[in-house]
Amino acid sequence: MCEHHALPFLGRAFVGYIAHEDIIGISKLTRLVRIATRRFGVQERMTHQIAEALVTLTQPHGVAVYMEAHHLCTQMRGVREVHPMTRTTAFRGAFATNAALRAEFYDLTGLRNGVRD
Repeated sequence: MCEHHALPFLGRAFVGYIAHEDIIGISKLTRLVRIATRRFGVQERMTHQIAEALVTLTQPHGVAVYMEAHHLCTQMRGVREVHPMTRTTAFRGAFATNAALRAEFYDLTGLRNGVRD
């Protein structure tokens, strides 16, 4: 739910990390995304909260988070976009410094340069 307008936004999150010593199961990644997105907030902050939580939990070599969502507040009020899509990213560690790793993340998720084909 958008904290500014109390309207929902619906989308998807792609999360990747390069494990160091600690790993977590796939279901925990899903739970992490749900925890960050089930309360009022803004997509940009949620994206970074997911990345920071994963860094805190696993101390990985790198974290990549990509979120895309349709915001009903931009459809129903203000600019009244027909198909608005907001995309946000957060990269930590090796993903922040290595463009090849970011490209691999986008390829594995079916994304190219942060935009769905």
